[in-house]
Amino acid sequence: MRKTIRAKYAMLIIVTAAILLLQESMDRIGWEAARIFDYSAIDSDGIFMTVSVHHAVIAGFSLLVMLLLYKTKRFTFGLKPKIERTAVKYTVAYCIFIFVYYILWYVIIGFLLNGVNGVDYALTGRNVIGTLGFQLLLSGPAEELLFRALPVACLRAVCTEGKKTDALLILFLTSLLFTAAHINWHVAASSQWYSLLYVFFNGIAYGFVYLKTKRIIYPMLMHSISNVISVSGCYLYMMLSSAA
Repeated sequence: MRKTIRAKYAMLIIVTAAILLLQESMDRIGWEAARIFDYSAIDSDGIFMTVSVHHAVIAGFSLLVMLLLYKTKRFTFGLKPKIERTAVKYTVAYCIFIFVYYILWYVIIGFLLNGVNGVDYALTGRNVIGTLGFQLLLSGPAEELLFRALPVACLRAVCTEGKKTDALLILFLTSLLFTAAHINWHVAASSQWYSLLYVFFNGIAYGFVYLKTKRIIYPMLMHSISNVISVSGCYLYMMLSSAA
């Protein structure tokens, strides 16, 4: 029995390391592919086209890997959208929470404590539409394919289906991988701990809904809407601050 448990956790470590390597590789390939093209005619400030192509590439590669795993291992990923009342409730509740969170964030941290720096590019119509379009259409779908659907399916192959402790372990590991992908190695850890904690708990929320519903569309919506609320809130805060 103990040997079986040890073998299981050894395999879990190997699979997690393989997922991390795959995610890092896809990320680098995405950036290399995105940097091939010149977007200056569309995106003169370089703030949304490169990252958009990067996310489109990682989404494409993620789908290719999923197709391969489906054909060879019969893995399922919950790609087919389906309206489910419980899933809709989870998604709406999360979006309301994030909306209230950012209102409090920009009021308290921004206006009262003056602790929000804003962005370092001009809020032109093109920049606003480009960045919000990226957040809405690409950030959630691409990242949820790579950091939720793909690793959850792979880890499920090692863990016991339906076992609560294994579900919690999958939730923790996928959120940890998601957080690791957001670490900025050029910035001191002390200055980014809060943002990484925020990413980790968002990963828990997205993963929880995915494990409950087995439909990746809901974490995609949660992720994209959260990002749109965050970025549009920052833009609104900057405009109100400059007008004050």
